[in-house]
Amino acid sequence: MPHTIFLDDINQHLVSLTDFRRNAGRYVDKLPQQGPLTILRGSKVVAHLIPPVEKKSTMSVEERIKKVRELAGGFRYKIELTPKQLNEEYDKMYDEMLPR
Repeated sequence: MPHTIFLDDINQHLVSLTDFRRNAGRYVDKLPQQGPLTILRGSKVVAHLIPPVEKKSTMSVEERIKKVRELAGGFRYKIELTPKQLNEEYDKMYDEMLPR
């Protein structure tokens, strides 16, 4: 019976689990340049490591700064309560929910 090699398998780097345990740091360091890594236990695949994907922001620098400033100011729900008053309200709600 002929052995079939899939195109996806050609680009895979196969590593035994034992070798990965002993040299994990080296493999992780090489991951961005080397590409995906497949870890095997015996002859079975137990894990795939892939390099991180750089996510490009769709927002401009000014939009991101504006968003950070909004979040840094906290969330405003137009509640005019002090933290102590807010805790008391939560305690009342909690007491009402408890079965008696």
